[in-house]
Amino acid sequence: MKPPTSPMSAQAQAVANRWTQAALSCEPADHARAEAAVRLAYQAAGHPEPSRFLWCPSPPAAMEQLHRVIDDGHTSLITSIRRDNLNRSLAAARAPIWEQTSKLDRFTAHGDFHQFMEWTGYYGEQRYDGVEARYDLMEYPYRCNPVTELEGATLAPVLHAVRQVYDLVHSPIWASIDRNITASYTLLPARYWDTGSSIVDQDDEGHAVVRYCLNPRDWFFDPAWNFYPDWLLLATIDTYQQLLETTPDPAWEGCREVALAAGPWWPFADVAVISEHPTSLRVDGQGQLHGEGEPAVVWLDGSQTWAREGNVLPPP
Repeated sequence: MKPPTSPMSAQAQAVANRWTQAALSCEPADHARAEAAVRLAYQAAGHPEPSRFLWCPSPPAAMEQLHRVIDDGHTSLITSIRRDNLNRSLAAARAPIWEQTSKLDRFTAHGDFHQFMEWTGYYGEQRYDGVEARYDLMEYPYRCNPVTELEGATLAPVLHAVRQVYDLVHSPIWASIDRNITASYTLLPARYWDTGSSIVDQDDEGHAVVRYCLNPRDWFFDPAWNFYPDWLLLATIDTYQQLLETTPDPAWEGCREVALAAGPWWPFADVAVISEHPTSLRVDGQGQLHGEGEPAVVWLDGSQTWAREGNVLPPP
């Protein structure tokens, strides 16, 4: 287990750059690379490859396509192909660290973790509003190992950098799609949760690690996170591999390559929906997204999103 050399070491900066650049890419999607990666992700989850790919000119257009695909009765495979693949890889990357952790460090991490959850109104990454729900979660507690001090110190700089881009790019995109939906935590299954619920599973290691390292408040109940959280999970796994020198399960490779080659995507039993990148992203000399009525992101289908004033992007 190799600690970082500084709060934002060269390795950490490289990981942060990789995923912020992926989020900010305005290059045409690499269709061949993305489709090959989608097939790899299906294989890793034990599913037959999709029979066809539906390419959409923008995330808003992709959301419209998702409505049609769901209405046509196609089965969403997001849980097994995106969530489970990434969680399995993250668990594999964390396993060597946890095996090397002393009993004292385990106890300390466990105590800090559950104290954090208790005081912020969570237990096992789920809210409880009544006594019965609370005791149910105490009987079936959070199933993932808590984050050790070294893990937290290593992950936080990268995740903060990627989270900033996520806030500035994907949150406005989500807001431009359907304001009625963004005002509610009720989500359609294919956006991220196959269950249609905003409650986080007790064994969803990806949510737990990212949440604990960033110490957010309700970020994982934010519709924009459910829209496409893969950047943060991929950056997390990448950090373990590059900085902590642990090897994740290869199941993440397909999801990683799709994220680097194209925009958001959604797998179904026989079809994969994939979005293009934006065609342009207006950033001024201070690294600020343009607001004041000028389009910050222009999509191929002509739809637009505007950035909130004063937001700053990290340097690429």
